[in-house]
Amino acid sequence: MFQDSEASSPYDVNFHISGIPIRVSPWFWLSTVLLGMGASEGGDPQRLLLWVAACFASILIHELGHALAFRWHGVESRIVLYQFGGLAVPTGLGAGWNSRRSLSRSYAITVSAAGPLAQFAAAAALMAGIHASGFTIPLDGFVAQWLRLPRDLPSLASPKLHDFSAFFLYVSVYWGLLNLLPVLPLDGGQIAREIFLIFDRSKPIQHALLLSTITAGFLAVRGFLQNDMYFGMMFGMLAYSNFNALQAHSGSGFGRR
Repeated sequence: MFQDSEASSPYDVNFHISGIPIRVSPWFWLSTVLLGMGASEGGDPQRLLLWVAACFASILIHELGHALAFRWHGVESRIVLYQFGGLAVPTGLGAGWNSRRSLSRSYAITVSAAGPLAQFAAAAALMAGIHASGFTIPLDGFVAQWLRLPRDLPSLASPKLHDFSAFFLYVSVYWGLLNLLPVLPLDGGQIAREIFLIFDRSKPIQHALLLSTITAGFLAVRGFLQNDMYFGMMFGMLAYSNFNALQAHSGSGFGRR
């Protein structure tokens, strides 16, 4: 989950789900459109619109997972969708929140994991529905191979429904897995940091940042070698920011117990 650095604007879309305030920045729509230009084959605006709708639905489900996990622990929150994706921001502590350090670590882990798990659950429900209807599940890649999804069934009759399902499954499954990598400030990085804080008695923060830097650096190089410039630049920036944080914490001795 990223820092809440996105200021509100008069062009935001605001609504509530189950009492949870949700704000969508205009930058969210712009960045999603730019990311989906490749999905709009031949400049098809309908496919691009379906891509944006699928991203919005999947990322909102992800953040609702975080928000509902906060609520389960007695903490209310709000959701912001902006150019880096989204985040759930805790807004108040309820009676169910236990401030003891040992419990707060487990709370942080469950809250961080709840976002990707919500995406996976939504993807699984959609795949089960498509399969039960007798159609091919529109998911490719290593996950589809691992699940041994059948390919001898007919495709969804509606091209629009097929495209939306394919986009939604791609974002929910592969972006969800990407978000679980041990790279700060992704959810996987947050989980790794909490695990280091529980079990590492020497330099937990430094070790978490070191793991984050190495992982992000490796992925950045891999992205550039595969000519995926966006992937390479994104993880390159994450590697740089984590390396700077590692230098700062190492210099201050932060994280020592």
